[in-house]
Amino acid sequence: MMIQAYLLTIFILMAGVAQAETADINSLTETALSKNIKLESLKYGVSASESAESYAGSLNDPMVTLGIVNEGTNYTVGREGMSRYTVMVSQMFPFFGKLDAKQLEAKYKTQALRESIRAEKLEVVNSVMSLYLDLYTVQESKKLLNTKMKLIQMTESSAQAKYSSGMMDSKDVLMVQREKYMVIEALEMMNEKERMLKSSLAHVTGMDSDDFGEFALLPEKEINLDGQNLYQMAVESSVTLKSMKNEVSAMEANLKMKELEKYPDFTVSLGYEPRPGYTMSDVYSASIGFNIPLYYKTRQLPAINEAKAQKLKADATYYNMRHELRSMITELTASSDASKRIMDIYQSGISAKADQTRDAALAAYRQGRGSAADVIAAVNTSVEYRMKYLEKYSERQKSLSRLNVLTGGKLYGTNIGD
Repeated sequence: MMIQAYLLTIFILMAGVAQAETADINSLTETALSKNIKLESLKYGVSASESAESYAGSLNDPMVTLGIVNEGTNYTVGREGMSRYTVMVSQMFPFFGKLDAKQLEAKYKTQALRESIRAEKLEVVNSVMSLYLDLYTVQESKKLLNTKMKLIQMTESSAQAKYSSGMMDSKDVLMVQREKYMVIEALEMMNEKERMLKSSLAHVTGMDSDDFGEFALLPEKEINLDGQNLYQMAVESSVTLKSMKNEVSAMEANLKMKELEKYPDFTVSLGYEPRPGYTMSDVYSASIGFNIPLYYKTRQLPAINEAKAQKLKADATYYNMRHELRSMITELTASSDASKRIMDIYQSGISAKADQTRDAALAAYRQGRGSAADVIAAVNTSVEYRMKYLEKYSERQKSLSRLNVLTGGKLYGTNIGD
């Protein structure tokens, strides 16, 4: 039997309830993606990283030096042969490969941030799905509790009538009233849970109002892959792994740059020294300077060791995440399968039998047979089975939605853009 048809049978006793506008999960998801503040923050981070990438491979600005060489304490340019003006231009050139390494590091950092945006989008989609399922479960559970309240009130009327006619003592009346108060308490708890969930959904979607309307039954997702195939899909498509892999590549580029720091940079200088008003020729000069890594053991070597440690840390974090993926996939598939088996048990007819037992107990009590305890037990069992089915349906769909996040949206073809 199709799940939609099965769940519709839960609410036969609720005819006459006004139909409210249905909350569309696709519209809520689009709103959440467009208004999520964290996503906006990450986008600015990518923009900043792209700017850093563009200047990481650029040379430093050239240095221009203007001066005067004067013979004696009085101004003697043009009168003394050694007095002259000086103009010098210098440009520093890093050792071959340093700029490329810097630019490559910035590039990988930008790519990692882009993957972080995609990961956050998937988390937003999953959060909307999870909250929607929880709200649907609470909404339908409230309907079941209201139905239970009607049945308990019917039983209370019968018990009071019997008590008034002297057919029984007040024990049944008190028992039914106690059960009614327990239903009222359960409804209040459900209302509080609903308010909290709606507030969370409003926060995730960036909406000012938490009036979403009725929450609809979502199409049930299925999964046709085993744990190993899901793991392979996650390793290939997980945006979290891709982001970490880019971080590893950035650390590799940083290590390469630190290793090149032990080689000197070169500064090329060109000078011109005019001697205005004097018969001697102007002076031209050219020079090249470079730093000597004299303090290699206390400066460059520790920096290289630091970069190596950061690279090893990034590697360890990446491979640890791969192991965690396998564990999470195993846990989620096990949870999904267990929920499915329990749902099948309820669908197999156990809930329908509980409803028949409930109806029989109610009819018998109205005819003067049976006790209020029998009616309450039958009503509780009927409602409990329906609520448990709703809970397992929600749990299974949330597990599958989480699996979709772990596989980078590939499992169900979630389009999150670039």
